[in-house]
Amino acid sequence: MSVDRVKARIMTVMRNLPPLPEVTRRLMAVMRDEEASAKDVAKVLSSDQALAGKVLKLANSSFYGVANEVTTISRAVVIMGFTGIRNMALSFGTMSALKNLDSGLDLAAFWGHAMANAAAVQVLAPHVNRRIDPEEAFLAGLMHDIGAYVLAAAVPDEYRQVLAADTGSLEDRERDATGFTHAQVGQGLLQFWELPQAFADAARYHHDIEKAASGEQPLTTLVALADILACIHGGSFEPPASEEHLGRLMQSAGLSAEALMIALTGMNQKIDEMRDFVQIAGAGPTRTVESVLEGSSCVVITTDDQRREWVSALLGHFGHRIFPMQAYFNQEGGSADVRLVLVDPQTLTREQVTRLMPFLESQSAVVCILTESGTRPPEHLQQHPSLNFIFTRDQLNAVLMMQPA
Repeated sequence: MSVDRVKARIMTVMRNLPPLPEVTRRLMAVMRDEEASAKDVAKVLSSDQALAGKVLKLANSSFYGVANEVTTISRAVVIMGFTGIRNMALSFGTMSALKNLDSGLDLAAFWGHAMANAAAVQVLAPHVNRRIDPEEAFLAGLMHDIGAYVLAAAVPDEYRQVLAADTGSLEDRERDATGFTHAQVGQGLLQFWELPQAFADAARYHHDIEKAASGEQPLTTLVALADILACIHGGSFEPPASEEHLGRLMQSAGLSAEALMIALTGMNQKIDEMRDFVQIAGAGPTRTVESVLEGSSCVVITTDDQRREWVSALLGHFGHRIFPMQAYFNQEGGSADVRLVLVDPQTLTREQVTRLMPFLESQSAVVCILTESGTRPPEHLQQHPSLNFIFTRDQLNAVLMMQPA
């Protein structure tokens, strides 16, 4: 199909989408007024009974975690704040507009990934070097891949083939098959809906490492970082970026490895809270991502403390336990229960690996080789499964299900 025909189909899908609800537009107008009060916002909300009901449900959900029941719109506005109300209305309006669009996507996986990104940006926002409103970051994260929804609806056959392929990046496959990427289409849709430019920029450039790591668009930087964490958490919609890209984004945002690990730790709770949000919005169920053999005992063999902390943090995020490396070598109590041993050969000499592998292969645990993105394990270790240092839950699950070599 020609690029012109694809473009025409994309524009047809956009034009046929319902506009954002009138009440959402009125809310945005009221909140642009510096003289507006909570009473003014509550009055607009109260004019739409369906939206008002959703606001009360959300205010009383685990998403906000209030101690006493919220029974009035005015109280909900106070609890959620102006930005929270605006972004909630935009989110609900967007989900409502897309709900009946026949995209052919796995919507549980799509919204699950969007939800994980939104949770990650909320957790990361307080730690970055540029002030970003966590509520705005949440909305940008929720909508960052919205172009995939439209692209899949415009050219469903081509997009199914894009998702089924496993070579190259998602954007490269989209561009080759349709002439457009979900990032470009997402930017177009958010501009078509006249949403803030920062949201459109985050949708457009969250895969563009030069833009995202330049420091010129702090919200884009944060969404790109959150996207890596969201891919790690679920890993079913698109693969995570490389370690190089992660490092550049962290530097641009002024984030330490410790802050990133804190974000990983906090994501699970946020995602649970957001499940209420997505269900109240009416977007349908999201995929519950679970780790197989959860609680498995794992050993990380490396001489690099930062790598050990990172891999241990990922394993802990997925619900697994870390067994001390030295205790495993000494076969102390609990060694026999170790399910997985992750080996970082880049920090070991060839002689150390040669002496180490016979011992590891004599144990009952699966031995997995850690590699940097785009590289293969050394030839003498290629009989074992491998994982990149940025690995997803799904990739780890696949390794855990293997039998020892």
